[in-house]
Amino acid sequence: MLRLTLIALSIASPALAEDIVFTSPSGNIRCILSDSLGGARCDLGVTTQSFTTPPADCDGDWGQSFGVGRDGAGAPLCVTDAIGGADPLVLPYGAGLSYGGIECLSSETGMTCVNRDGGGFALRRAEQSVF
Repeated sequence: MLRLTLIALSIASPALAEDIVFTSPSGNIRCILSDSLGGARCDLGVTTQSFTTPPADCDGDWGQSFGVGRDGAGAPLCVTDAIGGADPLVLPYGAGLSYGGIECLSSETGMTCVNRDGGGFALRRAEQSVF
């Protein structure tokens, strides 16, 4: 399988000039790579939620958003807003987007984002996992 990798580079500054918002071809998964977030976040229109019990301090939506920083493990997120951005990049199946030590890969079975430590998350409609 041919794997196309798109790489975002900033020559003048180590920070992203702006956030990179992208979706899976189905549009079911919407993600952002953001220097201000310090990593990647993806929101999923889920059929089945793998994470159903929110922490006691979560006053937002739980089990549909996932994130990973430049190091450490991925995690489900408690969020109060959706990932914004008009006209997101569509990341074709088999393609990846990489920035700041985090790589997100789009496949027909979902989206996986992993940092240099091997921490991250894998999302698909029927199942979500963090590692």
